[in-house]
Amino acid sequence: MTKNLNKINIAIFGFGRIGRNIFRLAYNDPRFNIVAISEFGHAEALHYLLVRDSVHGKLKDSIGLEGNSFIVGDQKVVILPGEKPGEIPWTTLDVDFVIDATGAFLKKEELDKHIKAGARRVIVSRTPLDRIDRMVIHGINEDSIKDSDQIISATSSTTQAFG
Repeated sequence: MTKNLNKINIAIFGFGRIGRNIFRLAYNDPRFNIVAISEFGHAEALHYLLVRDSVHGKLKDSIGLEGNSFIVGDQKVVILPGEKPGEIPWTTLDVDFVIDATGAFLKKEELDKHIKAGARRVIVSRTPLDRIDRMVIHGINEDSIKDSDQIISATSSTTQAFG
Protein backbone atom coordinates (compact mmCIF):
# COMPACT_ATOMS: atom_id res chain seq x y z
CA MET A 1 0.00 0.00 0.00
CA THR A 2 1.42 3.35 -0.98
CA LYS A 3 1.04 6.37 1.23
CA ASN A 4 -0.82 9.29 -0.26
CA LEU A 5 1.28 12.15 1.12
CA ASN A 6 -1.67 14.52 1.04
CA LYS A 7 -3.95 12.35 3.16
CA ILE A 8 -4.00 10.94 6.68
CA ASN A 9 -4.29 7.13 6.71
CA ILE A 10 -7.01 6.05 9.14
CA ALA A 11 -7.95 2.66 10.58
CA ILE A 12 -11.27 2.26 12.40
CA PHE A 13 -11.10 -0.22 15.28
CA GLY A 14 -14.72 -1.20 15.99
CA PHE A 15 -17.42 -0.77 13.36
CA GLY A 16 -20.57 -0.33 15.43
CA ARG A 17 -22.67 2.84 15.30
CA ILE A 18 -19.74 5.16 16.11
CA GLY A 19 -17.30 3.45 13.75
CA ARG A 20 -19.79 3.56 10.89
CA ASN A 21 -20.54 7.24 11.55
CA ILE A 22 -16.82 7.99 11.48
CA PHE A 23 -16.54 6.13 8.17
CA ARG A 24 -19.45 8.16 6.75
CA LEU A 25 -17.75 11.41 7.80
CA ALA A 26 -14.27 10.49 6.59
CA TYR A 27 -14.60 8.43 3.41
CA ASN A 28 -15.35 11.39 1.17
CA ASP A 29 -13.21 13.95 3.02
CA PRO A 30 -10.13 14.84 0.95
CA ARG A 31 -7.96 14.94 4.11
CA PHE A 32 -8.46 11.25 4.95
CA ASN A 33 -7.74 7.85 3.47
CA ILE A 34 -9.49 5.00 5.28
CA VAL A 35 -7.22 1.99 4.90
CA ALA A 36 -8.68 -0.58 7.31
CA ILE A 37 -11.59 -1.51 9.52
CA SER A 38 -11.20 -3.96 12.37
CA GLU A 39 -14.40 -5.82 13.23
CA PHE A 40 -15.50 -9.40 13.70
CA GLY A 41 -18.73 -9.20 11.72
CA HIS A 42 -19.01 -10.65 8.25
CA ALA A 43 -18.05 -8.22 5.50
CA GLU A 44 -21.51 -8.56 3.89
CA ALA A 45 -23.28 -7.63 7.14
CA LEU A 46 -20.93 -4.69 7.79
CA HIS A 47 -21.47 -3.45 4.25
CA TYR A 48 -25.25 -3.69 4.63
CA LEU A 49 -25.20 -1.77 7.93
CA LEU A 50 -22.94 0.92 6.46
CA VAL A 51 -24.89 1.65 3.29
CA ARG A 52 -28.39 1.35 4.84
CA ASP A 53 -28.18 3.15 8.17
CA SER A 54 -31.40 3.23 10.21
CA VAL A 55 -30.78 6.84 11.31
CA HIS A 56 -28.87 8.42 8.42
CA GLY A 57 -30.51 6.50 5.61
CA LYS A 58 -28.93 5.06 2.51
CA LEU A 59 -25.53 6.30 1.39
CA LYS A 60 -25.68 8.46 -1.71
CA ASP A 61 -22.35 7.15 -3.01
CA SER A 62 -21.72 3.62 -4.12
CA ILE A 63 -19.47 1.54 -1.88
CA GLY A 64 -18.73 -1.88 -3.28
CA LEU A 65 -17.80 -5.08 -1.56
CA GLU A 66 -15.01 -7.32 -2.85
CA GLY A 67 -14.18 -10.23 -0.57
CA ASN A 68 -13.20 -8.75 2.79
CA SER A 69 -12.80 -5.20 1.49
CA PHE A 70 -14.97 -2.20 0.81
CA ILE A 71 -14.29 -0.53 -2.53
CA VAL A 72 -14.63 3.25 -2.37
CA GLY A 73 -13.82 4.75 -5.75
CA ASP A 74 -10.33 3.47 -6.57
CA GLN A 75 -9.54 2.75 -2.91
CA LYS A 76 -9.71 -0.59 -1.12
CA VAL A 77 -10.56 -0.60 2.61
CA VAL A 78 -9.60 -3.96 4.09
CA ILE A 79 -11.73 -5.50 6.85
CA LEU A 80 -9.63 -7.29 9.46
CA PRO A 81 -10.57 -9.26 12.56
CA GLY A 82 -9.01 -7.91 15.72
CA GLU A 83 -10.26 -8.45 19.22
CA LYS A 84 -7.78 -6.37 21.21
CA PRO A 85 -5.43 -3.45 20.59
CA GLY A 86 -2.05 -4.65 19.39
CA GLU A 87 -3.32 -7.66 17.44
CA ILE A 88 -3.21 -5.91 14.07
CA PRO A 89 0.18 -4.76 12.76
CA TRP A 90 -0.82 -1.21 11.79
CA THR A 91 2.67 -0.53 10.50
CA THR A 92 2.03 -2.88 7.53
CA LEU A 93 -0.89 -0.64 6.51
CA ASP A 94 1.00 2.63 7.10
CA VAL A 95 -1.70 3.78 9.54
CA ASP A 96 -1.37 7.32 10.87
CA PHE A 97 -4.42 7.27 13.17
CA VAL A 98 -6.34 4.41 14.72
CA ILE A 99 -9.76 5.50 15.82
CA ASP A 100 -10.72 3.12 18.62
CA ALA A 101 -14.50 3.19 18.44
CA THR A 102 -15.07 -0.02 20.41
CA GLY A 103 -15.80 1.73 23.68
CA ALA A 104 -14.15 -1.24 25.38
CA PHE A 105 -10.54 -0.13 25.80
CA LEU A 106 -10.32 2.84 28.11
CA LYS A 107 -6.95 2.51 29.81
CA LYS A 108 -3.80 4.11 28.45
CA GLU A 109 -1.94 0.79 28.75
CA GLU A 110 -4.51 -0.89 26.46
CA LEU A 111 -4.66 1.95 23.91
CA ASP A 112 -0.87 2.20 23.79
CA LYS A 113 -0.81 -1.26 22.18
CA HIS A 114 -2.11 0.36 18.97
CA ILE A 115 0.98 2.61 19.03
CA LYS A 116 3.29 -0.33 19.66
CA ALA A 117 1.65 -2.09 16.68
CA GLY A 118 2.61 0.81 14.41
CA ALA A 119 -0.10 3.48 14.59
CA ARG A 120 1.28 6.98 15.01
CA ARG A 121 -1.72 8.19 17.05
CA VAL A 122 -4.87 6.80 18.65
CA ILE A 123 -8.15 8.63 19.01
CA VAL A 124 -10.48 6.97 21.48
CA SER A 125 -14.21 7.63 21.17
CA ARG A 126 -15.00 7.40 24.89
CA THR A 127 -13.76 9.02 28.03
CA PRO A 128 -10.70 7.05 29.20
CA LEU A 129 -10.42 5.65 32.70
CA ASP A 130 -6.94 7.03 33.34
CA ARG A 131 -4.69 9.84 32.16
CA ILE A 132 -3.93 10.00 28.43
CA ASP A 133 -1.98 12.56 26.41
CA ARG A 134 -4.88 14.87 25.58
CA MET A 135 -8.64 15.29 26.07
CA VAL A 136 -10.12 17.35 23.24
CA ILE A 137 -13.48 19.04 23.24
CA HIS A 138 -14.33 20.34 19.78
CA GLY A 139 -14.84 24.08 19.79
CA ILE A 140 -13.04 24.51 23.09
CA ASN A 141 -9.49 23.18 23.05
CA GLU A 142 -8.73 21.39 19.78
CA ASP A 143 -5.88 23.87 19.22
CA SER A 144 -4.12 22.50 22.31
CA ILE A 145 -3.03 19.24 20.62
CA LYS A 146 0.76 18.88 20.53
CA ASP A 147 2.88 16.88 18.09
CA SER A 148 3.94 14.69 21.01
CA ASP A 149 0.35 13.68 21.86
CA GLN A 150 -0.21 10.08 20.80
CA ILE A 151 -3.38 9.03 22.62
CA ILE A 152 -6.22 11.51 22.38
CA SER A 153 -9.83 11.33 23.48
CA ALA A 154 -12.41 13.23 21.49
CA THR A 155 -14.98 13.10 24.26
CA SER A 156 -15.55 13.92 27.88
CA SER A 157 -18.31 13.73 30.44
CA THR A 158 -19.10 17.34 29.47
CA THR A 159 -19.68 16.49 25.81
CA GLN A 160 -21.77 13.50 26.83
CA ALA A 161 -23.97 15.73 28.99
CA PHE A 162 -24.57 18.19 26.13
CA GLY A 163 -25.11 15.45 23.51
